[in-house]
Amino acid sequence: MSTNRYLVLSLSVLLGAAWLPEAGAQVPAQSACQNAAAPRTAIYFINGVTTTRDEARLNGGKLELEFLSKLPTMAPAVQVMCHLFFLNLNPTSGAVKDFLEAGQQRLGLTSTTFWQGLEGAGLATSGVIAQVLQRSVNNADQIDRETIQRHASAYREQIASPSCRRVLIVPHSQGNLYSNASYDEVYRQVQKPPVGALKIVGVATPADAVQGSGLYRTSSTDILISGIRLVLPGTLPANTNWGISPLLVSPAYSGGHSFIGYLTAEPSRTQILTDMESSLIALASVNPC
Repeated sequence: MSTNRYLVLSLSVLLGAAWLPEAGAQVPAQSACQNAAAPRTAIYFINGVTTTRDEARLNGGKLELEFLSKLPTMAPAVQVMCHLFFLNLNPTSGAVKDFLEAGQQRLGLTSTTFWQGLEGAGLATSGVIAQVLQRSVNNADQIDRETIQRHASAYREQIASPSCRRVLIVPHSQGNLYSNASYDEVYRQVQKPPVGALKIVGVATPADAVQGSGLYRTSSTDILISGIRLVLPGTLPANTNWGISPLLVSPAYSGGHSFIGYLTAEPSRTQILTDMESSLIALASVNPC
């Protein structure tokens, strides 16, 4: 599917789907943000592989919309906080580079056997695996350390004085690998932030853990992550699903892997928002400064 067609579909999903508030309805404003003394929380969305900047913004907007719609029913400790939304972009370099990068992050090295395993699991879509196996490994295939450093720097600046904000990261797909790496980078510094000031709620994760004892949701109907799990059995197990949803057969929802799909279908949508609420309750008990 072309990028333009995907963006048109995504915009129609965000603006006109039946699961959004009725036409003319507005998401309630955060009253806590009108109080200068209210504790602040920075919520970051991290996109996955082959996601353009525009698509990442759409996904981040979907996260904010769903969260703010749910906020009035969340715990008082969460409602009294002012939640600020940000995008920490995981730049795309095309399917081949992105999938090689994710493979190296997950394995610790670039390995054609990893991609051969994915091919055997039936994931050789769009010729991506064939392209990977035919090309030589070079420096362009390495993990993007600059992105990890940039993400970690943003989190440190949010937590440190004068901002003194708690940070919640919501990564999707390969973004989970970047979030784990940037979490480690934050706490590797000499001046470490308070334990618990940074939390992760992963979505569709190919990782074997969520740093900081964070929460995650991966669907049993996510074809991509299920295929990775066949190659790497240590990958975190599925713990949600999309139910019986027509989204699963739509190319726009990437075989049950798209972030918008996770935040549209049930029960994954409600479970992700509940995980965010639980993490924010934990963050509320931590003074970042």
